[in-house]
Amino acid sequence: MGRLFWKFFLFILLAQLGGIVAVAAMFWLAQPRFDRPVQGVDAGPAARTYVSAAAAILHYGGAAAFKDWAAHEPRLTVLAVDESGRDVLARTVPANLLAEARELHQADPASPLVMQVTDVEQHSYLVFAARGEAPHGAPEEGPAGNPAPPGNPAPGGALGGPHGPQTGMHSFPPRGAMIATLLASLLTAALLAWYVAKPIRGLKSAFQAVSGGHLDHRVAPLIGARKDELADLGREFDAMTAQLQDSMSRQRRLLHDVSHEVRSPLARLQAAIGILRQRHASEDSTVDRIEEEIARIDRLVGELLRLSRIEAGEHGEAAEEVDLRELLAQILADATFEVQSSGRRVVWDRPIAAAILGRPEMLRVAFENIIRNAIKHAPQSEVIAIETCVDPAGERYTLRVLDTGPGVREDELASLFTPFFRSTQSTSIEGHGLGLAIARRSIEAHGGTIRARNRATGGLVIEIELPLRRNSTSGVDGRA
Repeated sequence: MGRLFWKFFLFILLAQLGGIVAVAAMFWLAQPRFDRPVQGVDAGPAARTYVSAAAAILHYGGAAAFKDWAAHEPRLTVLAVDESGRDVLARTVPANLLAEARELHQADPASPLVMQVTDVEQHSYLVFAARGEAPHGAPEEGPAGNPAPPGNPAPGGALGGPHGPQTGMHSFPPRGAMIATLLASLLTAALLAWYVAKPIRGLKSAFQAVSGGHLDHRVAPLIGARKDELADLGREFDAMTAQLQDSMSRQRRLLHDVSHEVRSPLARLQAAIGILRQRHASEDSTVDRIEEEIARIDRLVGELLRLSRIEAGEHGEAAEEVDLRELLAQILADATFEVQSSGRRVVWDRPIAAAILGRPEMLRVAFENIIRNAIKHAPQSEVIAIETCVDPAGERYTLRVLDTGPGVREDELASLFTPFFRSTQSTSIEGHGLGLAIARRSIEAHGGTIRARNRATGGLVIEIELPLRRNSTSGVDGRA
């Protein structure tokens, strides 16, 4: 989950919890408040409603109407006690319960929990709800056949019940309701945050894919049938990348076609030079110069053609298992032969055995371009060092090429692998600035990475990393 998801999630959750707390606080503060715990009088959420209803019935319908209503409302015990302390339904009213009800009424005459009511016959009653169940009918008898003392109701059916004290209506909602509400808030916040953050995560992955050169990536499958601003943004992104992909494809086709077209006249020029050399042997120096320039243009066109094919995904050969140690040994043998006349050396101290599933020619060109770049652009480097290693897990192969030349300015390192780039530190006029660009495309086509950095002691390091795919039948296990 991204940061935006958690921001939405926390914001929505806090808003919902704030609303829940505010509503609960309104009900909590609006309820009556007592200065001491309530023992027998019911101060639960339903008591106020039942007591108000009983008081209205008693006031307008009298005792008979109250008796009929009480007989059909068994969910809550509502008592109506006259001035002599007797209940309308002749139920036993413990003295401590009656005293508590009178005390609460005196403390707050406007409380809907204990109400003073006058019926149609002008009899005054104290109406309140009792906790637990009250016995109906005549008073219960004690163990010796005597009526149970008013202050000690019988077990099980006693008014007030076996519960502990209440503190009026200033009690929190039931724990189960609070947990359910919290879970519902969490679920709602998570779903809403996920709904908003999902297309944004899709756009982020699409931007990363496009920046990595994958112009065929689309957001539409992730958006689905959404019809909002984020969906519109995703569709506009797809339209933009489609146009960009089409433009890049046209450019690559143009480069490919131009390279092909230029090579034909170059081949004819080379043939004409051969004829001219035969007829005018005295002008060999001029012919040599023309032939050198034609060869230079031919190499440039060849490199452009190779680069365009790699970028277009036309690799020209099937993937096969490549022995990287053998491939690198062949390249270093050629490089050593070229530099030995100048007293320079190419050193590879620790050859590492490793195999990769790839295209041998592309890898050969990439390795060769990197090594030749060090030889060509660092002529003062007497030793070109080659380092290879495989990570402990045997998953990645690393090749480093190190020289002791002038290096590259830090602000130019990022441009080193772009086509036609020439470093201001380079003293060589050879090449066209395409070798490292071709190496980069070739390595990336194999799922690898290539990067350059300056050495602390002077010179440049170019590092290649490739993912290894071992084949148990090859005899190459990828380890040193």
